Amino acid sequence: MIEVRELRSGDLDAIVSLLGKLGEVTSTGSPVKDRVVHRTYELMARFRDVYRNYVAVEHSRVVGLISLVFYKTLLHEGGTALINELVVSGSERGRGIGTQLVKAGIAAARECGMDEIEVGTERGNRDARRFYKHIGFNLEYVLFGMEF
Repeated sequence: MIEVRELRSGDLDAIVSLLGKLGEVTSTGSPVKDRVVHRTYELMARFRDVYRNYVAVEHSRVVGLISLVFYKTLLHEGGTALINELVVSGSERGRGIGTQLVKAGIAAARECGMDEIEVGTERGNRDARRFYKHIGFNLEYVLFGMEF
């Protein structure tokens, strides 16, 4: 049975490993740094009205993560939730864990009064695009990015 709950500091080592797997399918090109994940989590935990992180846990093992940012826009009275990262352990994919994590993110966004939830993925990540369409996301706009 999969439990979805908020991320705890004791989960961070498992998160570093999961994010490393996410890096393998993105073009970031830089390895995930343990100290950066720990420092960023500490910052995020202080601003729960802006950041939420949930993990999927099975038999005390973290098998997935969703990280969200809640922000205000001039066009949406409540605001927008953005899925920053969503990753499920490769061996656990296809079991509905990603869907459970997204549902937890949607519930958190609604709880915080957000009007919508958005996600971006790299153009070449066909699996992610197929997944988001399958669970009800629509292609509404194109997101441009610039790494520096």
